[in-house]
Amino acid sequence: METNKTKRQRKNSNNSSTSKDNIVEKSNFLTKKKYKTVYDSEEEARLERAVFGDANDVIENLLGDDDFKTNVKEEHSFVTKIDDSDSDTNRQISDSDNDDEDEDDCDSISDSPRKKQKAWVDEDDNQYSVEDAFQAQNRKLKQAGGEKKYTQLLSKKFEEIYGKPKWATLDKEREIDSDDSDSEILRHSNHTVISKSKKLRKGTIDLKAVTDINRKTHQEGPYVSSIQFHPTSTVSLVAGSSGVLSLFEIDGKENNKLHSLKFQKFPINTARFLKDGTQIIVGSMSFAHCFTYDLISGSTRKVSLPHGITNMKKFEVSPDGKYIAVCGRLGDIHLLSSITKELIYTFKMNKKCNALAFTPDSQKLITNGECSEMYVWDMRNHMCNHRAIDDGCLSAASIAISSSGQFTATGSKQGVVNIYDTNTMLKAENPTPLKMITNLVTSITSLKFNPTSEILAIASSKKKNAFKLVHLPSFTVFSNFPTFQTKIWNPLTIDFSPNSGFLGVSNNKGHAYLYRLKHYGNY
Repeated sequence: METNKTKRQRKNSNNSSTSKDNIVEKSNFLTKKKYKTVYDSEEEARLERAVFGDANDVIENLLGDDDFKTNVKEEHSFVTKIDDSDSDTNRQISDSDNDDEDEDDCDSISDSPRKKQKAWVDEDDNQYSVEDAFQAQNRKLKQAGGEKKYTQLLSKKFEEIYGKPKWATLDKEREIDSDDSDSEILRHSNHTVISKSKKLRKGTIDLKAVTDINRKTHQEGPYVSSIQFHPTSTVSLVAGSSGVLSLFEIDGKENNKLHSLKFQKFPINTARFLKDGTQIIVGSMSFAHCFTYDLISGSTRKVSLPHGITNMKKFEVSPDGKYIAVCGRLGDIHLLSSITKELIYTFKMNKKCNALAFTPDSQKLITNGECSEMYVWDMRNHMCNHRAIDDGCLSAASIAISSSGQFTATGSKQGVVNIYDTNTMLKAENPTPLKMITNLVTSITSLKFNPTSEILAIASSKKKNAFKLVHLPSFTVFSNFPTFQTKIWNPLTIDFSPNSGFLGVSNNKGHAYLYRLKHYGNY
């Protein structure tokens, strides 16, 4: 048997052998050389071809045509021939080729401008005819039009209802000139620019209610008696029975207040801009004086009226800004100078004067009142040149003349509006109206043409929501305004902005409503 001593000797010998082996391995690890990796381009190209394949092979496989190979060979042979020639010749050939290519490019750009293409085309649209589409929908074709494809029929119906949208025009050319840049400057400088728009269509009008003109104040009084837009800038005045006159910057969103004036114990019945828009004249039915406000200096002046004029409840300023015509008592019509406010002449009607209006050239003044006659006054010789019978009218309440001078509208207390041809009315004693509008049943207290003579607004302050818009020259009433949800209350005054973009209507609840006419420009 093996003793404990021999066991210990064998164990020690084993430990010594393992320690010797570890020492040898460590020495080999320390003496082993470290090699750096060297970049091999050929190996990388081989691996790339193995993983991704060859680009030429992919193209040939996609095309699958022998012509591609022959074309490539011809191109390679052509290149080698040129490379074998002289360098000067090569330089000349390359320069001439580039020149020719440039000339061709210039010709293609000038002769055939790049046109927009349709973004998406459905091939199935050209397969369906009108008859096939109607049969699939179990419909009967009532009228056979010139459209063969169903898409053509749908496009025609869409354009008849909505018109052709701007985005549908592929080849749209914009002409940019100095006038457009000037217009852009004027728009940003708070001045108006006359916009070019198409004729207004009858039937319905595209109209939207926006922020009230006097939303920032509502201090003009319960009866907002006057609204007028500035003739050359985006400003509007609002005045009422509390004696407050406010000026607002019109944008349809904020309508920020510019300035307010308070006339103590002076209820305002009428306020108007003078011709150049630098002055405002304010009148009342209770006093024999008026006030003027200068927009440049910010000064207010009290002006006593000439002898015999007891108030300025209702007056109008001539288009040229020279005259102010005031409705007086017992048929008197006072003609004042807009500069000095002095009396020039007094006309006399047989009955009380209720309404008056100047012709666009400011040469004539047309008045009517508590009778069935219209009086035509000449501003040069201060004479009554003509009198015409207002058809069916017992007593008149309002009158208006279009800015083009073509139409004259009269409103009676019986709720009838007569529209005349102005030239015929100025000559005939019994002119026949072009149209008699009987949509309202109470006294027509307000009449107003828009600047393009395409719309006539009529209103009656005697009844709630008694307001209508008439299309000219079709003489038809727009059917979609006001609606059952529209609340105008009792409309008092009406005015259009210089470019017909906005319509202002005041009422007996302290509001000056503002509506956006989308057919026209921004203002």
